Amino acid sequence: MNVRDTFFNAIYKKVNEGNDIIIVSSDLGAPSLDDFRRDYPQRFTNVGIAEQNSISVAAGLSIAGKTAITYGLNPFPVTRGLDHIRNIMSSLKIPVTVCGLKAGTATAEAGFSHMVLENISILRTLKNIEIINPSDESISEKIVDDILLNPKPRFIQFDPFISGRLYNPGDIDFGKGFVVSDGDAEVVIISYGIWAYKIKKENISNKLIDCFSLPIDASLLIDEIKDAKKIITVEDGIDAGGLGSLVLEIINDAKLSIPVKRLALRFDGGYPTRFTDREDIFEKEGLTMDNLKKEITN
Repeated sequence: MNVRDTFFNAIYKKVNEGNDIIIVSSDLGAPSLDDFRRDYPQRFTNVGIAEQNSISVAAGLSIAGKTAITYGLNPFPVTRGLDHIRNIMSSLKIPVTVCGLKAGTATAEAGFSHMVLENISILRTLKNIEIINPSDESISEKIVDDILLNPKPRFIQFDPFISGRLYNPGDIDFGKGFVVSDGDAEVVIISYGIWAYKIKKENISNKLIDCFSLPIDASLLIDEIKDAKKIITVEDGIDAGGLGSLVLEIINDAKLSIPVKRLALRFDGGYPTRFTDREDIFEKEGLTMDNLKKEITN
């Protein structure tokens, strides 16, 4: 099962238990939503290809006391819905959970207009928005408990190529924002989403910090990296304003002097002009496992 379906299956169970949850879709379904729509048709509404409206509808439901979740195809919940995220969720702190299917270059075959390149960079500029990138099913499942226990504005993006469990549920702390896989701490790797998943599967011997929820607790991150001789950030997203930028900001504010190498998407020659695939983009951008291993040893 992938991380999206794990999430919606957990939502279905919570509704079965009596939780008052409503899903607002922007013309998007999922196999894991079929039973939900059949058994709880009054709890599922489709507003069409109208991401902005989905956030407004969900905000009204939230104000009425419902747990409101929107669901659409990335990057459009953010790029089209930004004004509503900014003025409804961020400014007014209305607890809506915005979910987007696809992350990073997962939709490369549909062209750059459908690639999820800037979501992290954009949303990091807003206050009061929790940004979640599940890198395993334990995170995806535990989000549902956190939505119910700690209502707040959230954005979740699901990479369709992530499945299985890498972590124990007890390792997942959304207040902390990251989970650490112990290893050689001289060179620390910091990542999220598909690259945290790939690195974990590769069994690289270095310490891996998976920043699955932003913003992270900066003081706890400093404790994990303060003795490192080098830090490598790896992300399937644009380099400007992304995770690498966040790590640099935290290091600067803590007055630490640690070299940081950022592996991310730069597109110095412009966005891709043809339909392609994720691995082709990674190769062209130098965002590969081989390059990561070279940076570890350099």
